[in-house]
Amino acid sequence: MKKFITLFSVFFVCFTASFAQYEKQTAYLDSYLETAVKDWNLPSLSIGIVKDGQVVFQRSYGYLKNGEETKADENSIYAIASLSKAFTTACIGMLVDEGKLNWDDRVIDHLPYFELHDPWVTANMTIRDLLSHRSGLATFDGDVLWYGTDYSREEIVRRIRQLPLKQNFRADYGYQNIMFITAGELIEAVSGVSWDDFVRERIFKPLDMDRSYTNFSDINLQDNMSYPHLKGKPITHLSYNNSGATAAIHSNVDDMCNWIKFWLNKGIVGSDTLLSTSAINELHMQHTVIRTSGFDAHNGTHFKGYGMGWFLMDYNGKKVVHHGGGLPGYISKIALVPEENLGMIVLTNDMSWLPSALTYKVIDIFTREDPAERDWSKEYLGYSDNNDKKEAEKTVLRHEARVEKTKPSKALSDYAGVYEDKMYGRAIIALNGKKLHLEMVPTRQIFTADLNHWHYDTFQFTFEDPFLPEGFLTFKLNSDGKVTGFTIDLPNPDFNFYNLNFEKQ
Repeated sequence: MKKFITLFSVFFVCFTASFAQYEKQTAYLDSYLETAVKDWNLPSLSIGIVKDGQVVFQRSYGYLKNGEETKADENSIYAIASLSKAFTTACIGMLVDEGKLNWDDRVIDHLPYFELHDPWVTANMTIRDLLSHRSGLATFDGDVLWYGTDYSREEIVRRIRQLPLKQNFRADYGYQNIMFITAGELIEAVSGVSWDDFVRERIFKPLDMDRSYTNFSDINLQDNMSYPHLKGKPITHLSYNNSGATAAIHSNVDDMCNWIKFWLNKGIVGSDTLLSTSAINELHMQHTVIRTSGFDAHNGTHFKGYGMGWFLMDYNGKKVVHHGGGLPGYISKIALVPEENLGMIVLTNDMSWLPSALTYKVIDIFTREDPAERDWSKEYLGYSDNNDKKEAEKTVLRHEARVEKTKPSKALSDYAGVYEDKMYGRAIIALNGKKLHLEMVPTRQIFTADLNHWHYDTFQFTFEDPFLPEGFLTFKLNSDGKVTGFTIDLPNPDFNFYNLNFEKQ
C-alpha cells in the first residue's frame, strides 16, 4: 500500500509540475480565446492542447445553441468532418501492418467495381494515390453525390466513373472526398467489417473515445450536442452517414485529445502498438506537392503538401502535421508538432476561419518567447471580412449583368419534364401555378426550389438548404427550338442535365 501511495504521489507531483510549467501560456491563451470567440461571434468553441503527453489546456466557450442557456464543455459533440480522413488512413495502416494490404496495391485488386472515367487511371490507381489527393479529379469533384443524397456509399463510388478527369493523375493536387469514401469501402472489402465497425473496434475502444460516433443515428441530439449554425443562426442537423470514411465522424475535445496522444506517442496506447512507426511515417510523408503562396512566404513556410489523411507544412522551423474539417455549421482543426510533442484540437459550431488562425497562435504560444507578437485571430478576421466583401461584389456584378425585359424562348410548360445528369441522377422540372419548380431527386429534401426568370432562358433560384449559394439554371434548346436539357451554374457541381422526354422522341 505504501508503495502504491508513493508511486501515486510521484505521478501527482510530476503531473502538477507539468501543468504548472505551462500555466503562463494557458492563462494567456484563455484570455486570448475569450476575446477571439466574441470577435468572431461564434456560438461555441471547444479546444484541447496536449503537450509532453499531458492535456495542459482544455476549455469551452459559449453555448451549444444560440438563444439557449446550455454551455459547451469538453464532452460537447461536434461534427469533425474531414478530420475523419486520418481515422481512415490509420485503419488502412493497420491493415498494411497486418500484411493484408500494401500501400501500392491497385485499388481494383481489392475493390473490383471501382472505376474512374479514364480506364488507364482506373487500372493503375493505388491505395497511396487514393489517399493523397492525386487521382486526377479536381477539388470537391463529385461531392454532390453524397451531400444530402440518399445514395449509399457504394452507389457514390460507382457513379463517380461518369465524371471526366480535369487534372493530371499523380501530378496535380485535387482534394477528393469521393476517393476517401472509396477507401472506406476498400477497408470493408479487405477486413470483412464495415469502416464504421473497424473504427469503433480498432480506434475508439482502445483510445477510450466513448463519446465519438461514425453513425449519426447513434447520437442523442439532446445529450450535449452542439447545434450547427450559419452566421449565428441555428440550422437543421443533417446526417452525413453516406460520406463515411471522408467526413462522417462526430466527436468531442476530450476524446480528440486521446487521439492526439495516440499520434504523439507514435501509435502506442499503454503497452499496445496499434499502428507501427513505419505506417505513421508513410502517413506523415509528403506524397503530393501543394503550391505555397505569398501568405505562406510571409509566415516563413517553405513547403506544403499532403501525406495520407494529413496536410503537411513547416512553420517556425518545425514540421506541422494538420488537417481541417468543414460541414455546414461546423469547422474543426487538428494540428501536431511532433518535434515539440505538441498537439491541438479546435471544434466550433459555425463557419469561421478562427480554427486555422489558432493553429498558428497555439504553436506561437508554446514555441516562441513572445507569442503576443502576432494577433492571428485579428489577421484572419481581416482576411475573412475581405473575402466577404469580394463575394458581395461578385453578387453585385452578377446582378448588374442581368438583361432586363427579356422573356423565356418557350412557354413555361415546355420546360417541364424529367431530366437526368449521368453522374448525379434525375431532376424534375414541374409547372407549379405560374412558376417552374426544381426538384433534385436524390436530394429532394433540401435541393428543391422555385425558379424565377432571370433573363432569356436562365432562371434564378435559392435552394431550401441555407448553406447553398444563389444558383442559376439555364435551359438548352436545339436548332428546332426543342428543350434538350439544362445546366446549373453553381460552384463546382458540373451539372449537365438532358431532357429524358426529348431523348424518347
